[in-house]
Amino acid sequence: MEKQMTKTERVRGAVRFEDIDRIPISLWPHFTDVDQDWEKLADAQFRHYQILDLDFVKLMPFGLYGVEDYGVKIEKFYLPDQWPRVAEEFIQKDEDWEKIVPLDVTKGTYGDQLRYAGRMLDLMKEADDVAPVIHTIFSPLTTLYKLIGEKKLLSAIGEEPDKVHGALETITATTVEFVKENISLGISGFFFASQLANYRFMDDPTYDEFGEAYDRRVIAAYQDETWFNVVHIHSFTQQQEMAMFERLMNYPATCANWHDRWTGPSLAEARKVTDKCLIGGINEEQYFNKVDYREVYDHVREGMELGGRRGYMVGPGCTIYEDTPAANYMAARLAVEKYGKL
Repeated sequence: MEKQMTKTERVRGAVRFEDIDRIPISLWPHFTDVDQDWEKLADAQFRHYQILDLDFVKLMPFGLYGVEDYGVKIEKFYLPDQWPRVAEEFIQKDEDWEKIVPLDVTKGTYGDQLRYAGRMLDLMKEADDVAPVIHTIFSPLTTLYKLIGEKKLLSAIGEEPDKVHGALETITATTVEFVKENISLGISGFFFASQLANYRFMDDPTYDEFGEAYDRRVIAAYQDETWFNVVHIHSFTQQQEMAMFERLMNYPATCANWHDRWTGPSLAEARKVTDKCLIGGINEEQYFNKVDYREVYDHVREGMELGGRRGYMVGPGCTIYEDTPAANYMAARLAVEKYGKL
């Protein structure tokens, strides 16, 4: 194919397993020194997007954006690779569960993430450099985990399941409202991350009840409204069997992303269990920020060989570290330009 496609055409073609001019690529670090200011965050990520001439943008809000508006105390550092953290236990007495109330997602920290998305879309239009933009959202159980902590969550699931269900109902409703507001902005889709779909935390029946039942309600709010929807399968360990991989691969989504070159399964193995477009091929833990740019170049080339020529996009397994050398980013982009053409 000789005609150069637009970025939207290229990504949409990959999602649909169509012939395209080149394999798409995107690379997403956090921007922790500025991610508490939605305008500076959008500007920083837009510069990153333009310099590398990426094919789509995965928005990178800070990981606790979904819990701050409940009143949890968060310590913020404003330094590269220093992520905010919950500074004080949120549930200290029974009545604290009542603080998990419906939120107005157009205000506060949630509202800032909408303004961030809107500015990214506006910057693209102003520069006449438009590409698909997807927003990061977390499963309701992941949000509750971030809000009250692993120990309290797992204890409450066993001892106070009604309180957990009540909190998840509220968080689900709030997440759905956030999804709707993003759709109204013109977002192309969502990057749905479930950090609790992992046997480190719970077994399948427990996730059926407290995880998937709520996950699917969030996904239902956008699956027929947006075309570029990614399910992210998060791993906490190099033992690949810990992630509920096949479960999440069966979620309604057009694409899947996971640590394919770190924890596995491989891209080839994933092809056997899904017809989703696969996003991956980069081991951001070992072959991106810690090695020479020439090794990155070869690593990305190898990833494209593993991913195939249709239904595949180049990306990291998860977040890229902010100390990654600029030369490594450029090596990844150049490898796609040279070897990704179909």
